Amino acid sequence: MTERAFTDRDGLSSRTWYKHLIYAPAKHNDYGFNSFPGISDAIENAKSLNSSDSWYSVQHEVWRVARAITQASLVLSGRLT
Repeated sequence: MTERAFTDRDGLSSRTWYKHLIYAPAKHNDYGFNSFPGISDAIENAKSLNSSDSWYSVQHEVWRVARAITQASLVLSGRLT
């Protein structure tokens, strides 16, 4: 249940087939992986575009991960089954 809390049915924004919000293969490196891949991808995108919408996307990805961590915490404490 805890591991499932780290997944999101919508997946990563540009790679919807990856559902895990904590780790996934690196976007530009076939042999590597990223921790918090949605946040990492959003930051790279925001740095290249440098628009308010792209930085809002970073904030949204951080919120998604925070929500997943909260859900996992509830599962581990027995308050969410």
